[in-house]
Amino acid sequence: MHIRFFCILIIVLGLVYGATSQTVKVNVGPEILHSFNHNPGFWGIGGSVQGEVWVKERLGLGLNTGFLKFSSTTPLIPTGTVTYNAIPVLAVIKYPLPLIKNLYGQDAMGYTFATDVHYRNNGEKVPGGFTYYFSLGYEFAKHVDVAIKVGRSRFDKKDRPANVNEHNLGLKLAYIF
Repeated sequence: MHIRFFCILIIVLGLVYGATSQTVKVNVGPEILHSFNHNPGFWGIGGSVQGEVWVKERLGLGLNTGFLKFSSTTPLIPTGTVTYNAIPVLAVIKYPLPLIKNLYGQDAMGYTFATDVHYRNNGEKVPGGFTYYFSLGYEFAKHVDVAIKVGRSRFDKKDRPANVNEHNLGLKLAYIF
C-alpha cells in the first residue's frame, strides 16, 4: 500500500513539474476558408480553438478543433445541397521559423467530421475524412495570432467523388490567452 502511494506521488509530482516547466498557450478565433477544388467554389466561415504545449523552445505540440460552415450559390450536382459543415479534430506540430521573430510554421493533421455531405453516385452520407493543413503564421504582441493556411479534407472515400470541395485556402485571426 505504501509503495503504491509513493509511486502515485512521484508520478503526480513529475506531472506537476513537467507542466510548470512548459509553456501552455490557447488561442481562439474566427476563420474564413475558400475551397478552390471545384467551380463554383464554396466559402467557409467559422471558428477554431487550439491548445498547445511548448515541450522545447522550438517545438510545440497541441490539438485544434472548430466548426466551419461552407456554402455556395450553386450546388455541385443538380440535386445537391449548397451548404455543408466540417468539424476538424487535428493534432498540431508548431515550430518557429528563424527568418523573422514571431513567425511560425504549423502542420495539423487528423480527421474532419462532415455533415450534410453526400456521395454523388448513390447519395449516401459521407462521414468525413483525413485532413492535413499547413499554416504560416505570425504572432503580434502577446495576444494576436494571424495565420494563412492551406490544406485538404479528404471527403471522397475510396475515390468516389463527394458533394464537397476538398482543397482549402484560409485565414485565421486568433486571440492568444
